[in-house]
This record gives sequence, C-alpha cells and structure tokens, in this order.
Amino acid sequence: IDYERAVVEAVNKTSPAVVSITISKNVDIIENCPSSPFLDLPPEFRDLFGDQFPQFFAPCEKGTRLQEVGGGSGFIISSDGLILTNKHVVADRTASYTVLTNDGKKYSAKVLARDPAQDLAVIKIDTSGLPVVELGDSDTLEIGQTAIAIGNALGEFRNTVSVGVISGLSRTITASGGDFSERLHGVIQTDAAINQGNSGG
Repeated sequence: IDYERAVVEAVNKTSPAVVSITISKNVDIIENCPSSPFLDLPPEFRDLFGDQFPQFFAPCEKGTRLQEVGGGSGFIISSDGLILTNKHVVADRTASYTVLTNDGKKYSAKVLARDPAQDLAVIKIDTSGLPVVELGDSDTLEIGQTAIAIGNALGEFRNTVSVGVISGLSRTITASGGDFSERLHGVIQTDAAINQGNSGG
C-alpha cells in the first residue's frame, strides 16, 4: 500500500508538468482526376471513336494541407515555457510543433536547441505561470529503484503512466525508427515495459 501510494503521489505531483507534442506538416492532397490514356493518339484516330472512349482516372495533386503526422511527450522545466523533450520528436526542421498542456490548452512551440550527441531537445511556448517538474540527479540512481514514465504513448494516449525498475546504468544503445537512427551513450535502462513511445516526465 505504501509503495502504491508513493507512485500515485509522484504521478499526481508530476503530471501537471507533462505535455503532449504534436507534429504537423504540409502534405500533398492527392485526388483522382479525370484522365485518358488516348490523349496522345493522333486526332484523326481519336475522331474514329468520337466520344466513346471510356472514362479513366489518375492520381493528381490538388495543393497541400497541414496535417498531424506524429506526436511525442515532454515536460516543463521552467514556468515561462521551456520544455525538455527528445530530439527525435522535433527532428524535422520543416514541421511545425504544437504543445498540449495537461489542462487542455494548446500553444505553438519553437525549437530552441537540439543536442547533437544525445536524444534531447529544448522547445519554448509563449506563456507563464506553468507547473514545472523537479529535476533529480541521475548520478545517484541505483539498479533496482522504481522508475515511473508519464507520456504520450504511441503519440496518441496522453499522460499514460507505466512503472518499472532501473535495470542498467550507462548503457549504449542504438535508437532507430523510420529514417531516424542514432547511437546513444550513458543511457539508463528500465524494465517492465516503460515505453511511452517518446519520453515523458
């Protein structure tokens, strides 16, 4: 009971500072447009058939639209809107990013920094008076300690909570997904499926 209460209290304390990040890009609008494979035929040959050609369609572009293409998590580290997240969440320099706070408010986000060596990034939203997380000291962690992940699981389920244990320190892993692949050093490994798709608080 004491263990469960400690987990619940940690989640209640931290959740207000955990945010969801949506990734949006301009994508092509593809429609089926009328087309005919006979348009390249000489006019005299087409005249033999008159208007009896069957109707064909082919994919064509009809401009672009802004569409959500992914999501991730982050947590607020300053009350004036600094947010720490994973670099791979905001890696696309052609995308736009929106932050959804725990109280349901939305803000446009600007990427301030992407760490070239670690999978970390800092983004900023224009607001104030935000709740923040209390940062700990990873150097004091021990194998076997409880770890709690709060985040945007699979880019869809906001503030999902998972609990596990720290099973390794200073590990080296290769993180990959889609076109993303990166070698990370000094990683803290957890077991019991603490995987929010992207890191949270």
